[in-house]
Amino acid sequence: MTRKLFYLIPCLMMAMVTFTGCGDDNNDNDGPTGGVLSAEKSKEKLSEIGQNLINLVNADDHKQLAQVGNYFSEIVGSLEIREKANVQQMVHSLVAASQGDMAKVYAMAAVNNEMYQASDYYGVYTYNKSTDEWGYAASSTELALKFDYNGQAAEIKIAATGSTTDFTYDGVTVKIPAKLTATIKLGSTTLTSFEITTANVSSSPRKADITVNIDASGYKISTSVSATPQVVKANYSINIKGTEAIKGEAYLNGSNMTADEGSNENIGDRFKDARAVMNIMGEAAIVMQCSSYKELAHELEQVEDQYDNPTEMWGQSHGAAQATANVYKKYLKGSLTFGGSDEASATLAFQPYIYYSYINQGVKHEYWDTEPLLQFEDESLISFEDYFDAASGPFKSLADSFDALVRSFEGFVE
Repeated sequence: MTRKLFYLIPCLMMAMVTFTGCGDDNNDNDGPTGGVLSAEKSKEKLSEIGQNLINLVNADDHKQLAQVGNYFSEIVGSLEIREKANVQQMVHSLVAASQGDMAKVYAMAAVNNEMYQASDYYGVYTYNKSTDEWGYAASSTELALKFDYNGQAAEIKIAATGSTTDFTYDGVTVKIPAKLTATIKLGSTTLTSFEITTANVSSSPRKADITVNIDASGYKISTSVSATPQVVKANYSINIKGTEAIKGEAYLNGSNMTADEGSNENIGDRFKDARAVMNIMGEAAIVMQCSSYKELAHELEQVEDQYDNPTEMWGQSHGAAQATANVYKKYLKGSLTFGGSDEASATLAFQPYIYYSYINQGVKHEYWDTEPLLQFEDESLISFEDYFDAASGPFKSLADSFDALVRSFEGFVE
């Protein structure tokens, strides 16, 4: 619904980046060399940068944070507090965002961030393991959740400070604080800290500037979103122990973008052009441009309507996937550059592919979708999926490293 657009716009902006997200990994390899690289050199650089990026991350850096978050989920059942599910979700979001879940980070930079209403839950709650009960003490300044974990005192705090601004959406008025802070501590160690600031918040017209800064054991994530009826801008950066790993920015132009949806309105008509840029390790850059979001959405709807019939269904048709790829090619342009060069070593392409198939009673059933690819100067193509699944070649070590990294996190994240 349109009302959700305003506070989900950060996710919309990220979606443009996420669309090339595998590209981040796929484009994770370059060197300082500028200019157009050959296909072979480009692939080698992608693998090199990806490996360097992965080497920055140590799963153990966030092990205690994940464990404290998991333990809280185990004991929260006996917590007597209004809208307990909201409180549990807030803690989950703090942990996930600290671990680099950009969807959670951008959700915090939205006006419907539940944590903005932290004052509704203020109080100091202390868990008694022997009785499985939470004690309560009144507080007018913070929500504090205290419990012991592995013989150490753990504490989760959320507090809103400064003046508040009324913001109305869907007929509900909430108060947006000027600043929100949150910390998760274990003993004397601060596992993660948050600071969210808001400015220029208005319901008529709907607009806001929101900045989120996170510091989790040397992993610093920063993002800011500025939304007005005419333009939405977002930028973000991930700094790992002093190294700027990823930095990006995006914008979406349009008109009346933050207003409620009108009856019989096609919301896509409000959007115009969009652009997203991502820089990886200061060595590779990905640029994505959409010349007309309105026309892109309109033609994708036409493809869905065209293939919504018993004989050729969208999702089960090569023709539909090819038609979708043609629409993407028409309105979405992307490039990969190295070493600060303005010249692309690879461009974005699209093609239909079978993502699932099975045989039932001797009949083969195929499910089609459209995938993005990188096209190099020799016209060779690499799909984002093949980039990670390659059994050999320059991406094999990167794929193995990525799998190992994921497994190391799975070892302590439930």
